[in-house]
Amino acid sequence: MSDYNPNRRCSRTHNRVVRKGSELFDADGVKLEPSDFQTLDQRSKDDDNRILGELPPHWA
Repeated sequence: MSDYNPNRRCSRTHNRVVRKGSELFDADGVKLEPSDFQTLDQRSKDDDNRILGELPPHWA
C-alpha cells in the first residue's frame, strides 16, 4: 500500500444544493398539521392512550 499523500488529488469544493419548497424550518402556524383539526376531547383521549401505552403492563 502506498504512503498517504494529501496532494494526490484536488479537494472537492462544496456546492450548495437548494431546492425550493424543501426547507426543514416550519414557523408555527404556517403549515397545517393533523393535530390542528382535533378537538380538545380528541387530544385528551390521545394523550391518555399515549400515556397508558408508555406505562409498564402492571400499571395499566
